[in-house]
Amino acid sequence: MKILIAGGADFVGRNLIRVLQNNKFSMKDITVIDKDETNFKYIKPFGVKTVSADMSEAGEWYKEFNGNEIIINLAAQISAPTYEPFHKNNVLSVNNVIEAAKTAGIDRIIHFSSAAALSIRKDFYAETKLEREEIIKKSGLQYCIIQPSIMYGPTDTKNIGYLINFAKKIPFFPIPGHGKWPRQPIYIDDMCLLIMAMMRNFPENKVYSINGKESIYFRDMIKIVFNQLGGFKFRLFIPVSVFKFAMLSYQRLTGTNQFTSDQVESLTSGEVFPDYPWWEEFNIDITPFEEGVRKMIEMSANN
Repeated sequence: MKILIAGGADFVGRNLIRVLQNNKFSMKDITVIDKDETNFKYIKPFGVKTVSADMSEAGEWYKEFNGNEIIINLAAQISAPTYEPFHKNNVLSVNNVIEAAKTAGIDRIIHFSSAAALSIRKDFYAETKLEREEIIKKSGLQYCIIQPSIMYGPTDTKNIGYLINFAKKIPFFPIPGHGKWPRQPIYIDDMCLLIMAMMRNFPENKVYSINGKESIYFRDMIKIVFNQLGGFKFRLFIPVSVFKFAMLSYQRLTGTNQFTSDQVESLTSGEVFPDYPWWEEFNIDITPFEEGVRKMIEMSANN
Protein backbone atom coordinates (compact mmCIF):
# COMPACT_ATOMS: atom_id res chain seq x y z
CA MET A 1 0.00 0.00 0.00
CA LYS A 2 1.32 3.42 -0.95
CA ILE A 3 0.51 6.04 1.66
CA LEU A 4 0.86 9.80 1.91
CA ILE A 5 1.27 11.28 5.38
CA ALA A 6 0.31 14.96 5.53
CA GLY A 7 2.13 16.67 8.40
CA GLY A 8 4.08 13.46 8.93
CA ALA A 9 7.38 14.81 10.28
CA ASP A 10 6.15 15.77 13.75
CA PHE A 11 5.58 13.61 16.85
CA VAL A 12 2.88 11.23 15.57
CA GLY A 13 4.28 10.95 12.06
CA ARG A 14 7.85 10.18 13.00
CA ASN A 15 6.75 7.47 15.42
CA LEU A 16 4.30 6.05 12.90
CA ILE A 17 7.12 5.68 10.38
CA ARG A 18 9.29 3.96 13.00
CA VAL A 19 6.52 1.50 13.89
CA LEU A 20 5.70 0.85 10.22
CA GLN A 21 9.34 0.00 9.56
CA ASN A 22 9.44 -2.30 12.60
CA ASN A 23 6.44 -4.09 11.10
CA LYS A 24 8.17 -4.61 7.72
CA PHE A 25 6.30 -1.85 5.86
CA SER A 26 8.15 -0.69 2.74
CA MET A 27 9.63 2.75 3.40
CA LYS A 28 9.80 3.55 -0.32
CA ASP A 29 5.99 3.44 -0.38
CA ILE A 30 5.66 6.37 2.05
CA THR A 31 5.56 10.06 1.10
CA VAL A 32 5.65 12.69 3.84
CA ILE A 33 4.63 16.30 3.25
CA ASP A 34 5.47 18.77 6.00
CA LYS A 35 6.34 22.46 6.16
CA ASP A 36 8.80 22.11 9.05
CA GLU A 37 11.97 20.92 7.34
CA THR A 38 13.84 20.78 10.65
CA ASN A 39 11.75 17.74 11.58
CA PHE A 40 12.84 15.85 8.47
CA LYS A 41 15.99 14.87 10.36
CA TYR A 42 13.88 12.37 12.30
CA ILE A 43 12.41 10.62 9.26
CA LYS A 44 14.92 10.90 6.40
CA PRO A 45 17.12 8.12 7.83
CA PHE A 46 14.18 5.72 7.32
CA GLY A 47 14.29 6.26 3.57
CA VAL A 48 10.83 7.77 3.09
CA LYS A 49 10.21 10.47 0.50
CA THR A 50 10.01 13.94 2.06
CA VAL A 51 8.40 17.00 0.51
CA SER A 52 8.53 20.48 2.03
CA ALA A 53 5.32 22.42 1.52
CA ASP A 54 2.86 24.73 3.25
CA MET A 55 -0.39 22.82 2.81
CA SER A 56 -2.49 25.86 3.67
CA GLU A 57 -1.60 27.09 0.18
CA ALA A 58 -2.39 25.24 -3.05
CA GLY A 59 0.72 24.35 -5.02
CA GLU A 60 2.97 21.87 -6.77
CA TRP A 61 2.77 19.57 -3.77
CA TYR A 62 -0.64 18.38 -5.05
CA LYS A 63 1.15 16.14 -7.57
CA GLU A 64 2.73 14.16 -4.72
CA PHE A 65 -0.67 12.60 -4.10
CA ASN A 66 -0.58 10.83 -7.47
CA GLY A 67 -0.14 7.08 -7.20
CA ASN A 68 -0.94 6.88 -3.48
CA GLU A 69 -3.81 4.80 -2.11
CA ILE A 70 -4.58 6.31 1.26
CA ILE A 71 -3.95 9.58 3.12
CA ILE A 72 -3.10 9.88 6.78
CA ASN A 73 -3.71 13.50 7.73
CA LEU A 74 -1.72 14.59 10.77
CA ALA A 75 -1.16 18.23 9.81
CA ALA A 76 -2.36 20.56 12.56
CA GLN A 77 -1.71 23.76 14.46
CA ILE A 78 -1.35 22.89 18.15
CA SER A 79 -0.70 26.24 19.78
CA ALA A 80 -0.54 29.92 18.81
CA PRO A 81 -1.45 33.25 20.44
CA THR A 82 -3.93 34.26 17.70
CA TYR A 83 -6.68 32.67 15.60
CA GLU A 84 -5.07 33.06 12.16
CA PRO A 85 -2.49 30.19 12.41
CA PHE A 86 -5.24 27.81 13.55
CA HIS A 87 -7.50 28.80 10.64
CA LYS A 88 -4.61 28.54 8.20
CA ASN A 89 -3.18 25.19 9.33
CA ASN A 90 -6.29 23.42 10.63
CA VAL A 91 -8.97 24.62 8.21
CA LEU A 92 -7.41 25.85 4.97
CA SER A 93 -4.88 22.99 4.91
CA VAL A 94 -7.53 20.27 5.22
CA ASN A 95 -9.50 21.81 2.35
CA ASN A 96 -6.37 21.65 0.19
CA VAL A 97 -5.59 18.07 1.25
CA ILE A 98 -9.11 17.04 0.20
CA GLU A 99 -8.77 18.83 -3.15
CA ALA A 100 -5.37 17.21 -3.79
CA ALA A 101 -6.78 13.79 -2.91
CA LYS A 102 -9.71 14.14 -5.29
CA THR A 103 -7.44 15.39 -8.07
CA ALA A 104 -5.24 12.29 -7.61
CA GLY A 105 -8.22 9.92 -7.39
CA ILE A 106 -7.59 8.93 -3.76
CA ASP A 107 -10.83 8.20 -1.93
CA ARG A 108 -9.71 7.15 1.58
CA ILE A 109 -8.40 9.29 4.43
CA ILE A 110 -7.51 8.56 8.06
CA HIS A 111 -7.86 11.95 9.69
CA PHE A 112 -6.39 12.84 13.09
CA SER A 113 -8.62 15.11 15.12
CA SER A 114 -8.43 15.41 18.90
CA ALA A 115 -10.38 14.75 22.07
CA ALA A 116 -10.40 18.56 22.30
CA ALA A 117 -13.24 18.45 19.78
CA LEU A 118 -15.33 16.80 22.52
CA SER A 119 -13.90 18.85 25.37
CA ILE A 120 -15.23 21.77 27.36
CA ARG A 121 -12.36 23.73 25.82
CA LYS A 122 -13.57 26.60 23.66
CA ASP A 123 -10.23 27.87 22.42
CA PHE A 124 -9.13 28.27 18.79
CA TYR A 125 -7.54 24.82 18.77
CA ALA A 126 -10.72 23.01 19.81
CA GLU A 127 -12.94 25.13 17.55
CA THR A 128 -10.88 24.58 14.41
CA LYS A 129 -10.42 20.87 15.16
CA LEU A 130 -14.20 20.48 15.27
CA GLU A 131 -14.65 22.61 12.16
CA ARG A 132 -12.33 20.47 10.09
CA GLU A 133 -14.01 17.28 11.24
CA GLU A 134 -17.16 18.60 9.58
CA ILE A 135 -15.19 19.46 6.44
CA ILE A 136 -13.90 15.88 6.25
CA LYS A 137 -17.40 14.43 6.73
CA LYS A 138 -18.78 16.53 3.89
CA SER A 139 -15.82 15.95 1.57
CA GLY A 140 -17.20 12.94 -0.27
CA LEU A 141 -14.09 10.92 0.67
CA GLN A 142 -14.31 7.68 2.62
CA TYR A 143 -13.09 8.81 6.01
CA CYS A 144 -12.07 7.51 9.40
CA ILE A 145 -11.71 10.24 12.03
CA ILE A 146 -9.67 9.59 15.17
CA GLN A 147 -10.15 11.73 18.29
CA PRO A 148 -7.23 10.76 20.56
CA SER A 149 -6.74 12.02 24.08
CA ILE A 150 -3.25 12.84 25.39
CA MET A 151 -0.55 10.89 23.50
CA TYR A 152 3.01 10.39 24.68
CA GLY A 153 6.14 8.54 23.67
CA PRO A 154 9.62 8.99 22.13
CA THR A 155 10.43 12.54 20.92
CA ASP A 156 7.34 13.92 22.73
CA THR A 157 8.08 17.45 23.94
CA LYS A 158 4.54 18.76 24.46
CA ASN A 159 2.76 16.36 26.82
CA ILE A 160 4.38 13.77 29.08
CA GLY A 161 7.72 14.64 27.52
CA TYR A 162 7.29 18.20 28.78
CA LEU A 163 6.53 16.90 32.27
CA ILE A 164 9.60 14.65 32.19
CA ASN A 165 11.90 17.44 31.02
CA PHE A 166 10.48 19.79 33.65
CA ALA A 167 10.97 17.17 36.38
CA LYS A 168 14.57 16.58 35.30
CA LYS A 169 15.42 20.23 35.86
CA ILE A 170 13.54 20.96 39.08
CA PRO A 171 13.20 18.71 42.18
CA PHE A 172 9.51 19.49 42.63
CA PHE A 173 6.44 19.69 40.43
CA PRO A 174 3.47 21.98 41.14
CA ILE A 175 0.13 20.12 41.27
CA PRO A 176 -3.06 22.16 40.79
CA GLY A 177 -5.46 21.82 43.72
CA HIS A 178 -5.85 18.27 45.03
CA GLY A 179 -4.45 16.85 41.79
CA LYS A 180 -7.25 14.32 41.32
CA TRP A 181 -7.76 15.36 37.71
CA PRO A 182 -8.21 12.28 35.51
CA ARG A 183 -6.09 11.84 32.38
CA GLN A 184 -6.34 9.06 29.77
CA PRO A 185 -2.85 8.85 28.23
CA ILE A 186 -2.10 6.70 25.16
CA TYR A 187 1.38 5.41 24.35
CA ILE A 188 2.22 6.43 20.79
CA ASP A 189 3.18 2.93 19.62
CA ASP A 190 -0.33 1.72 20.50
CA MET A 191 -1.77 4.56 18.42
CA CYS A 192 0.49 3.66 15.49
CA LEU A 193 -0.61 0.02 15.66
CA LEU A 194 -4.20 1.27 15.58
CA ILE A 195 -3.48 3.23 12.38
CA MET A 196 -1.93 0.13 10.82
CA ALA A 197 -5.01 -1.92 11.71
CA MET A 198 -7.25 0.73 10.16
CA MET A 199 -5.15 0.74 7.00
CA ARG A 200 -5.57 -3.02 6.67
CA ASN A 201 -9.30 -3.01 7.39
CA PHE A 202 -10.56 0.50 6.70
CA PRO A 203 -13.55 1.48 8.93
CA GLU A 204 -15.44 3.56 6.38
CA ASN A 205 -17.05 6.82 7.57
CA LYS A 206 -16.47 6.11 11.25
CA VAL A 207 -15.45 8.45 14.09
CA TYR A 208 -13.50 6.95 16.97
CA SER A 209 -12.96 8.52 20.38
CA ILE A 210 -9.59 7.01 21.28
CA ASN A 211 -8.58 7.15 24.94
CA GLY A 212 -6.14 5.32 27.17
CA LYS A 213 -7.24 2.12 28.87
CA GLU A 214 -6.20 3.58 32.23
CA SER A 215 -7.71 6.70 33.74
CA ILE A 216 -4.92 8.19 35.89
CA TYR A 217 -5.04 11.18 38.19
CA PHE A 218 -2.64 13.94 37.21
CA ARG A 219 -1.02 13.72 40.66
CA ASP A 220 -0.32 10.01 40.11
CA MET A 221 1.08 10.63 36.64
CA ILE A 222 3.65 12.97 38.18
CA LYS A 223 4.43 10.40 40.87
CA ILE A 224 5.09 7.74 38.22
CA VAL A 225 7.38 10.12 36.32
CA PHE A 226 9.30 10.85 39.53
CA ASN A 227 9.61 7.14 40.34
CA GLN A 228 11.04 6.42 36.91
CA LEU A 229 13.49 9.33 37.05
CA GLY A 230 14.72 8.45 40.55
CA GLY A 231 16.37 10.81 42.99
CA PHE A 232 14.74 13.08 45.54
CA LYS A 233 11.71 14.80 44.06
CA PHE A 234 8.39 15.84 45.51
CA ARG A 235 4.97 17.08 44.44
CA LEU A 236 3.89 20.54 45.57
CA PHE A 237 0.11 20.92 45.84
CA ILE A 238 -0.96 24.51 45.25
CA PRO A 239 -4.21 26.37 44.45
CA VAL A 240 -5.26 26.19 40.80
CA SER A 241 -4.88 29.96 40.33
CA VAL A 242 -1.31 29.81 41.67
CA PHE A 243 -0.58 26.82 39.41
CA LYS A 244 -1.67 28.81 36.34
CA PHE A 245 0.53 31.72 37.36
CA ALA A 246 3.53 29.46 38.09
CA MET A 247 3.30 27.57 34.78
CA LEU A 248 2.81 30.69 32.68
CA SER A 249 5.68 32.45 34.49
CA TYR A 250 7.97 29.45 33.93
CA GLN A 251 7.09 29.40 30.25
CA ARG A 252 7.83 33.09 29.84
CA LEU A 253 11.22 32.60 31.50
CA THR A 254 12.10 29.57 29.36
CA GLY A 255 10.55 30.80 26.13
CA THR A 256 8.22 27.80 25.82
CA ASN A 257 4.49 27.84 25.25
CA GLN A 258 3.17 24.41 26.17
CA PHE A 259 0.20 25.22 28.41
CA THR A 260 -2.47 27.82 27.72
CA SER A 261 -5.08 29.00 30.20
CA ASP A 262 -7.67 26.97 28.30
CA GLN A 263 -5.57 23.83 28.64
CA VAL A 264 -5.26 24.36 32.36
CA GLU A 265 -9.03 24.82 32.55
CA SER A 266 -9.43 21.55 30.65
CA LEU A 267 -6.96 19.78 32.95
CA THR A 268 -8.74 20.87 36.12
CA SER A 269 -12.27 20.30 34.82
CA GLY A 270 -12.18 16.62 35.74
CA GLU A 271 -13.77 15.64 32.42
CA VAL A 272 -13.40 12.05 31.24
CA PHE A 273 -13.88 11.18 27.59
CA PRO A 274 -16.05 8.28 26.35
CA ASP A 275 -14.71 4.91 27.47
CA TYR A 276 -14.63 2.72 24.37
CA PRO A 277 -12.54 -0.51 24.28
CA TRP A 278 -10.97 0.15 20.87
CA TRP A 279 -8.01 -2.03 21.84
CA GLU A 280 -10.33 -5.04 21.82
CA GLU A 281 -11.88 -4.19 18.44
CA PHE A 282 -8.46 -3.77 16.83
CA ASN A 283 -6.64 -6.43 18.90
CA ILE A 284 -3.96 -4.19 20.41
CA ASP A 285 -2.10 -4.88 23.66
CA ILE A 286 -2.15 -1.56 25.50
CA THR A 287 1.08 -0.27 27.05
CA PRO A 288 0.62 0.58 30.76
CA PHE A 289 1.49 4.18 31.58
CA GLU A 290 4.39 3.30 33.87
CA GLU A 291 5.95 1.10 31.19
CA GLY A 292 5.47 3.79 28.57
CA VAL A 293 7.21 6.42 30.72
CA ARG A 294 10.09 4.01 31.35
CA LYS A 295 10.49 3.41 27.62
CA MET A 296 10.48 7.15 26.95
CA ILE A 297 13.21 7.82 29.51
CA GLU A 298 15.32 4.89 28.29
CA MET A 299 15.08 5.91 24.65
CA SER A 300 15.88 9.51 25.52
CA ALA A 301 19.00 8.40 27.41
CA ASN A 302 20.15 6.30 24.43
CA ASN A 303 19.79 9.10 21.88
